Amino acid sequence: MTRIAGTQRFTYVGRGLSGVVALLGFTAIAGFFLESHAQQTKAGKPPINKESAIRRLQPADVAELPPEFVEKLKTRGCTIPQFDSGTDSGDVPREATNVIHGEFARRRQKDWAVLCSNGKTSTIVIYWGKATACPSSLARLDDAHYLKAGGDKTLRYSRAIRALGEDDMGERAGITALKPLAHQGIDDRFVGKSSAFFYCNDGKWKIFPGKDASSQ
Repeated sequence: MTRIAGTQRFTYVGRGLSGVVALLGFTAIAGFFLESHAQQTKAGKPPINKESAIRRLQPADVAELPPEFVEKLKTRGCTIPQFDSGTDSGDVPREATNVIHGEFARRRQKDWAVLCSNGKTSTIVIYWGKATACPSSLARLDDAHYLKAGGDKTLRYSRAIRALGEDDMGERAGITALKPLAHQGIDDRFVGKSSAFFYCNDGKWKIFPGKDASSQ
């Protein structure tokens, strides 16, 4: 009886171990799926594609650009990333941003500048009205660096260029020696944070950093 009881006991324990193993296996699998679900829930939405947050124009979409400049931009594979102020109603057609013209080399010479993006980085590309010694491209920087979340947590592209003359720029460290300025320069802004004023002088671009407190 003892042997039989022992055998019965062994059989019982064996079955008990099988049940425990099965239960543990089920618990582990269930735990894995619960943990995965919890992580997905905690993460919320899938990762944001930052590139999709930037609205872009084709150079040919900007009617006022000189045809020769449009071809140059198309050859470079440029799109024009658009500054997003977050105030567009959606009912009014948006004016193109990051397309400017001015006198960037000398007075009475009309030049153009465009922010040219290859999908990852953007460069200021200049179309000179006449031959000019200053380079025709500058300030290549990552597009993603200029994505800024607003109060509604929406990412908006916040890089914007503009033509700027002496009367509009205020004080900048180091620029006093160049005053009075002979022509305009290009102000490259991280809107609401900082800016860099580029001035063509003696065949080189001189850079004057500053703050940008505006929202437009």
